[in-house]
Amino acid sequence: MKSYALIISIVSASLMINGAALAMDLNFKTISGGGDVPLSVGRGGNPDGPDILFIHGFSQSYLSWDMQIKSDLADKFSITVFDLRGHGASGKPTDPGGYQSSQLWAEDIAEIIKQEKLDKPVLVGWSWAGFVVMNYIRHYGVEGIAGINLVGANTSLLGAVPPPPPKPGQNTAWFGQMMSPDINVNLEGVTAFIDLVTEEPLPANVRQTNITFNMMTPHYVRRAMMGYPSDNTDLAAKTTVPVLVSHGTKDLIVNYEGATRILDVLPNGTLSKYENIGHAPFMEDPERFNRELTEFVLRVQ
Repeated sequence: MKSYALIISIVSASLMINGAALAMDLNFKTISGGGDVPLSVGRGGNPDGPDILFIHGFSQSYLSWDMQIKSDLADKFSITVFDLRGHGASGKPTDPGGYQSSQLWAEDIAEIIKQEKLDKPVLVGWSWAGFVVMNYIRHYGVEGIAGINLVGANTSLLGAVPPPPPKPGQNTAWFGQMMSPDINVNLEGVTAFIDLVTEEPLPANVRQTNITFNMMTPHYVRRAMMGYPSDNTDLAAKTTVPVLVSHGTKDLIVNYEGATRILDVLPNGTLSKYENIGHAPFMEDPERFNRELTEFVLRVQ
């Protein structure tokens, strides 16, 4: 079951079934985010349902959430996805300052909520998007959102989290390689990164599609996103909405033990522990993830 879910996950938009392409059930538009950076935003699902805003991680794409877009979540909820600044089909400023301001990242979320008229959405933030969610809280508070689902996320709510130890034989140079302007070196780093995202290997076609959309994020964007503030401890007291922490115990990108300790400072936080799952619970066990997200959204709305 898990292998089947992975096979149809991210690339289902481009696969052919019975001779017909699976088209994304999304309507796309470009809106102006912080500093007028154009953001590619997709809307779909039930327009009368509660709002969910999905925020993907470092070097990824809205396509990361394919197993949520193409699930029964779309029958119950209004779904919004987008490409972060510097990623996918969104604008890619060359000035490093375009990625080093918490205000700009916060404005991106605020403008999507405002321009798309989202009604107290639940923010679902994967990996690096934990920082984006914290940026939003820093500058806009929590009055405009109903809750937060942090998925394999880093937040720095308890300061910097040390990386997990590498597995035997792992390419430990992948992170630096992803910053290289040498495309061959960059590709090697991205490939190693994708292979670390899930505990079980991705099928070849899914793996290749992941590599492709990761390569749409330029090396200079990734480099500019580094050195992010490692201390958001002042935001713990401000994060008063319900928070669901979904994290895999085999996460090789964001340390499970370090990241989930934020529950010590979040009185409205709950943990969903994914045993023997890696960095992407929503891809590796989408049935459970979607069920728990449904329960969470209905509870907090």
